[in-house]
Amino acid sequence: MLIESDPLIPLERVQRVLDEHGSSTAVLLLSGVQYLTGQFLDIESITKYAHDKGVLVIWDLAHAVGNVVLKLHEWNVDIAVWCSYKYLNAGPGTIGGAFVHEKHAKIDAAANINGYRPRLAGWWGQSAKKRFNMEQG
Repeated sequence: MLIESDPLIPLERVQRVLDEHGSSTAVLLLSGVQYLTGQFLDIESITKYAHDKGVLVIWDLAHAVGNVVLKLHEWNVDIAVWCSYKYLNAGPGTIGGAFVHEKHAKIDAAANINGYRPRLAGWWGQSAKKRFNMEQG
């Protein structure tokens, strides 16, 4: 872990860590807006740099959603999660949110299967004629 006197996290610092550890890193998890400093990280640049190293990126956007402009799909973000009780003013006990880029739902073209993986494939995703039958299996 890098300990530096400056509480801000410059883009170059994240890039340095990815340069050094990217080949052995599967997932990078960062907060979009840092709680203690209020710093808004460059989500787009960090995500691209991590992807260039083969690293999946998950963003904690608890202090970003409802607070700053987010373009998750446009920035090619893999996964993002957030709560709604802070800057969305929903209050304690309310639901959170999650974003998963559609590219992670696509079926591998090498398998000669086009399209997307089934979503909500259980009770709600079946045939409209049978979805309320409540059958076993």
